[in-house]
Amino acid sequence: MAKITTRTRTGSGVLVPTRPTGVRYRVKFGFQIIEGENLHGRSVRPSRWTNCKVRSETAHRIPDGEYFLHADEGGVFQVKVNGNSWQYLAAA
Repeated sequence: MAKITTRTRTGSGVLVPTRPTGVRYRVKFGFQIIEGENLHGRSVRPSRWTNCKVRSETAHRIPDGEYFLHADEGGVFQVKVNGNSWQYLAAA
């Protein structure tokens, strides 16, 4: 049986649309990251969209679409928004 752990990652960063537009948003974010051991020798884990929280530091409305989130502490995450529902691409 695989051991699964979760941890929360919060911070701030820059949100950039996946299509080059020149627009950037300063944001704060929070992800629930699920970590676990690889099963059956799998080296690549499948990905799935998982709910998260992203909000503009300056209260600007962020249009629906897909974005790259460049965290100030390091790392790049793929996120998308539809209405007020934010999700990030997480390894399953």
